[in-house]
Amino acid sequence: MTKQSQGQKKSTFRVRDIDITLLKKAQKRMYIRIKEPDGRVVVTAPLHESEEHIKAFVQTKYEWIRRAREQIVTSQNVNYPPTSSELDAWRLTLKKEIPALLAQWEPIIGVSAGHVTYRNMISRWGSCNVKTGHITFNVQLAHVDPVALEYVVVHELCHLLEASHNVRFHALMKKFLPDYKQRQNMLRGKIRR
Repeated sequence: MTKQSQGQKKSTFRVRDIDITLLKKAQKRMYIRIKEPDGRVVVTAPLHESEEHIKAFVQTKYEWIRRAREQIVTSQNVNYPPTSSELDAWRLTLKKEIPALLAQWEPIIGVSAGHVTYRNMISRWGSCNVKTGHITFNVQLAHVDPVALEYVVVHELCHLLEASHNVRFHALMKKFLPDYKQRQNMLRGKIRR
């Protein structure tokens, strides 16, 4: 082990196929942290803790560490901006799927969308110009679950009845899609920027 600073020691070791950075500090408990963006594993442990005990503890957490690292690396990959060919393919997909959803939901909600466009957006799934009825859908909806896509269509159509996200709007959403909040949650963090 090498001395890093007063009261702190740093070293590295390996558990199966994972490199671990160990920091021994003046603290009471042992912690395992998986660092973004590369899934680096850092263990902090009390100064008095033996390396054998630390390694044994990390070994018992191996499956959790492996899954957490995989999740971090995967989530980092999701955030790469989409390529132009992906955007084109998604646009074509939505041009096939959304008209059918609009035809299904417009008579139920009692509205009619004006012009519909599809473009890549980095902060929202759709937008609605209440005055003109023009609805824009994010082309990235092509890679979400179909029930989440349906949620966005209903959401934008409800804006033709209520422009704001107020109590009336949420009452409309609940009336047409009682599980709209669960569907909305499916979209969190899915936009690639």
